[in-house]
Amino acid sequence: MKNQEEMGKHMSEETKPRMVKSHDINLDSDYVNWIHDVKQRYISTQIKAAVKVNTERLYFNWQLGRDLVERKAEEKWGKGIVEQLSLDLQNEFPDAAGFSARNLWNMKKWYLFYSSSDTFLELAHTIENNLDLNSLKLQQVGAEIGVDQKLHQAGAEIEFPAIFGFVPWRHHVEIVTKCKTIEEALFYVRKTIEEVGAEVHLLIVLKLIYINHQVMHLPILRKSFLLYKENSHRKS
Repeated sequence: MKNQEEMGKHMSEETKPRMVKSHDINLDSDYVNWIHDVKQRYISTQIKAAVKVNTERLYFNWQLGRDLVERKAEEKWGKGIVEQLSLDLQNEFPDAAGFSARNLWNMKKWYLFYSSSDTFLELAHTIENNLDLNSLKLQQVGAEIGVDQKLHQAGAEIEFPAIFGFVPWRHHVEIVTKCKTIEEALFYVRKTIEEVGAEVHLLIVLKLIYINHQVMHLPILRKSFLLYKENSHRKS
């Protein structure tokens, strides 16, 4: 109990504002506004970087699912190949999450679900063209990856739609697990982006930042989220 109290006291002291004592200083409202802007810009930079990482990871999942499908991995290397691949990846990257056999099967299912449709890309592009990303305020969480921008892809593979980058991985898995058709799945992809995409994505991003130690402790994450919410309300 004593250690917890000391830790809480230490963390609260870390978050208190610090004042320069060795020089004369006069803090006015202009400084307060400026430092607020600096903090917002730094948080925005952190979020943009994390969103980029998250989108690239989704694209990695898409590619790995494609490999398992296109290479006909089970026919070529045996029915246990996904489990073997899982063990090899976890051994090589012990600190990385997402390489369980179950998750690899989900990657294959995700790619296979969409690639089996001839109308998939046409429908996805229609959604991209109809979505008003500015009104959804997705740019506030680092959605600088515009719908016109394509990730580097080989010419023969099924294109990774830009809108997929705005949907967290667990939502993708749930959508393809529960939906029967491409049209139904893309309907829920769009709904996820429109209704919960920005805020859910922000929470994923903040968790990602924390995991990767880009910020040092939980109070900063809480402050980042509160600053984001404050800024969102001001602009709405």
